[in-house]
Amino acid sequence: MTKETYHQTLRVNKNAMGEDDMSQEINKIYEIFSNLLKPRQAEVSNSEPRYVISVAARMVGIEAHTLRYYERLGLVQPQRSRGNIRLYSQDDVDQLCCIKTLMGDLGVNSAGIEVALRLMQRMEEIQHQLGEMEVRVERLMKTNMESDIE
Repeated sequence: MTKETYHQTLRVNKNAMGEDDMSQEINKIYEIFSNLLKPRQAEVSNSEPRYVISVAARMVGIEAHTLRYYERLGLVQPQRSRGNIRLYSQDDVDQLCCIKTLMGDLGVNSAGIEVALRLMQRMEEIQHQLGEMEVRVERLMKTNMESDIE
């Protein structure tokens, strides 16, 4: 819903409060309802295996035998349950979507996909390292500024 819808629903008495007060009140109520209506996400890691092969295949939009083929090529390594059932994590599903796009839509072969996946993984590692370095630099700048003030 939009802020205007909330305004119409609430039918705030304009005479009782000023327009600025009314607008602030509507904004507060809108924020409260927005937060209440947001889907709640469980504290689950994307790397936790949770999808069996048929579900993962449906999510990616390919057949289960294609997932087994990608596993034979070494492009994805699903975890196994005690009963030796393949279990895919959300990260695996995301990687499979990428593989499907590279292979099916762009015509990249399996060797090219391996290189692309390694490059993407390395880019993520570098971005993580960069983020850590930025935090360190901010801390150093803050301590330097505090020492300059003293």
